[in-house]
Amino acid sequence: MSRPRIGLTLDSDAGGGRYELPRAYADAVLEAGGLPILLPHAGEAAGAYLALIDGLVVSGGDFDVPPELYGEARRPACGPSKPERTEFERDILEAALAAHLPVLAVCGGMQLLDVVRGGTLYQDLAADAGIRGHEQPPPKDVPSHDVAVARGTQLAALVGEGVLRVNSTHHQAVRDPGQGVLVSARSPDGVIEAIELPDERFAIGVQWHPEATRSDPRHLALYRGLVDAARDARTGAR
Repeated sequence: MSRPRIGLTLDSDAGGGRYELPRAYADAVLEAGGLPILLPHAGEAAGAYLALIDGLVVSGGDFDVPPELYGEARRPACGPSKPERTEFERDILEAALAAHLPVLAVCGGMQLLDVVRGGTLYQDLAADAGIRGHEQPPPKDVPSHDVAVARGTQLAALVGEGVLRVNSTHHQAVRDPGQGVLVSARSPDGVIEAIELPDERFAIGVQWHPEATRSDPRHLALYRGLVDAARDARTGAR
């Protein structure tokens, strides 16, 4: 059986001269049965990319979604942005959702998923909500806190409902869920840790990095779920 092709969005270095991607993303797709396809930042090629891939991973990175995208002025606690990357990721994410392509959005990718549906973010959890403790020190691949997975969600069908131990490295988070966005997990302090779009075949965002903790089958299940949905999308199954 051929492997579903899973597009992976890329980061770029500070000077913009080199694309970057943690190996864990590609390895997780491979272990889940998919074929990773790297997607350079070329908005004009978004249609060609979508014709090539069967599913999409919007990866995380050490930068922030520009607050202008959700109708706010930038405040001092907001971190640096990468406009070229965000513009490309927004374009291909919106196109993927319009085409009902399976999507897994990780960390900053989850925040962008909420924003493209009209949601808003905390520019900084500490400054905006007085919440700390979501930027764990190294090692980043070791789970550091619990989340509560909501019963009856697609996330729960993949990883099980109840408590899931996750790794967490972020200072921003979803504040207001966008249109049609369902909150599927929260941390004990109330921070939204996972969202999904119930009106799509597969569209899940998680604030943690399941590719980095994929030795736990519950975390790899997110990538397996994406690949399975991509395979079904290719064959036209529901």
